[in-house]
Amino acid sequence: MDPRDRALVTELFYGVLRWRLRLDAVIARYARTGVPKDPELANILRMGVYQLLFLDRIPARAAVHSAVKLTRKVRGDKVSRFVNGVLRTVDRERPEPVDLAEAWSHPQWMVDLFRQEVGDDALASRLEANMQSPPMSLRLHPSETGPAPTDSDAIRRGIRAGKWLPQDEASQRVVRLLDPQPGDRVLELCAGRGVKSSQLAEAVQAAGRLVCLDASPGRLGEASRLLQRWAPDVPVSLLAADCARPLPIDPTQRFDRVLIDAPCSGLGVIRRRPETLWRRKPDDIAELAELQRRILTEALRWVHPGGVVVYAVCTTTPQETVDIVAPHTIADSFVTRPERDGVDGFYCARLAL
Repeated sequence: MDPRDRALVTELFYGVLRWRLRLDAVIARYARTGVPKDPELANILRMGVYQLLFLDRIPARAAVHSAVKLTRKVRGDKVSRFVNGVLRTVDRERPEPVDLAEAWSHPQWMVDLFRQEVGDDALASRLEANMQSPPMSLRLHPSETGPAPTDSDAIRRGIRAGKWLPQDEASQRVVRLLDPQPGDRVLELCAGRGVKSSQLAEAVQAAGRLVCLDASPGRLGEASRLLQRWAPDVPVSLLAADCARPLPIDPTQRFDRVLIDAPCSGLGVIRRRPETLWRRKPDDIAELAELQRRILTEALRWVHPGGVVVYAVCTTTPQETVDIVAPHTIADSFVTRPERDGVDGFYCARLAL
């Protein structure tokens, strides 16, 4: 694609993901039957409304025309007239949001949760931070000294070549709090696609050993490919397993350090995963907290006396952070917040054993 077209497609894709709740509120205001249940039609309207309300370089008539043309192609003349009517009304009336939740495209329960956490003074800043495009932070391979990439094509080429890896600064701090040393035996639970695994492998070096578990074989496959590029000389074992149940490891094994990158609500990384805004439900937090407790309990079985266990989540809700580690003594911890620190929202605690 032409770079300008690619940039527009990217803007529309992520814009609709981020602002979907607000876009749907506007559509529901002007479409008699609410947001269409037809997903293609709904997304055409969302793209049209997004361009009208958020993009100032595209003339309104062009945004309406392209939406009508696309609708006519996929759904016919009658439906295209409906799209034309809705978008022209939106353009004419330019509706203002009715409350803070609609203004920042968050569900009300999530707004209330953030209010409890950060207070009224910082609430708008948190909601605004969640809606920003995240910064690009790259972790260089130990063999690389630069120069830093200056454009998206260079970044992609460097990632494919194993020169650097996208990783937010808060995520990197998690492994630094674990502080793995050369020769350590490290267990990582809920390893995902292996971004932190590569940082662990880099630290333990060829004299150490890394055992990574995750419930998804697909994610472990990605982790395996990354580790082969990043630290091919480090002994690594990858196991697909439910980390909340007894682990399929030799019961005599113990580890110097254990990292728990627990599954969580992801409310600290909304700017990276904007679909969280409309996929996550209030009941999820209690369910995830119970899962996190089980994973932590299992993890503690596998560490040497005097070893190190670090618990980390990419959220800052008390139920998934301080409440989970409350029964234990905390040697060190940190909390990052996107509106305050400019990095992803993480909670990380090093347990004193």
